[in-house]
Amino acid sequence: MRKLVLCLAALLLALGIGCKGIGIAFVEQNSEPAVSDSGNGYLMFDLQPLEITAARQSYDCVFKAEGKIARFQFEVSPRTRSGDPTIDSAFGKIVAVPGSDASVLLQKLQKTLEAKSVPLNTKRVAEIPFAAVILGTDNSHAKDGGFFAKPPGHWTTMKIFIGKSENPAELFLNINPVLHKGEFSIKDAEYGDDILKELAKVL
Repeated sequence: MRKLVLCLAALLLALGIGCKGIGIAFVEQNSEPAVSDSGNGYLMFDLQPLEITAARQSYDCVFKAEGKIARFQFEVSPRTRSGDPTIDSAFGKIVAVPGSDASVLLQKLQKTLEAKSVPLNTKRVAEIPFAAVILGTDNSHAKDGGFFAKPPGHWTTMKIFIGKSENPAELFLNINPVLHKGEFSIKDAEYGDDILKELAKVL
């Protein structure tokens, strides 16, 4: 019996050492670079897909910090490609969720977006619409907050426009359904206060 056990152990060790040679590969479920949930100019939240179709993608989002839980949803509907060079555009909305406590999230977003102050006594609304431009797909997240195509990842990067229709504020909203992560990322500091005022209505 002891000889049998030793033989089996030796066989398993040999297979482990030589697996590449016989065409067996052990691949990690996710090979994207590990990135902190917050950094210079971006702040991540947890994300779960609710509906993914060709016409619409919707997500349930949660941000937990310092004992507070902020909840919201958003959806994106692609438009047809247009322009020269070609631009992938979309429209969508950020939806309020009852019971959300976004006090800590808004404080952290103030720093992320370089806003001057956190809005007070904001009147909540059911949703706020946005227009969007799809900047990239299958991207990886850089540690400095940027994105790159090689090695490929599962991030989709979008620039969204919210607020005033004639002069909307701009913000990056990026999503990775595989990692179950989304993030808000600064476009320009000049939009910080306007963005925060809009987000405070639904977060």
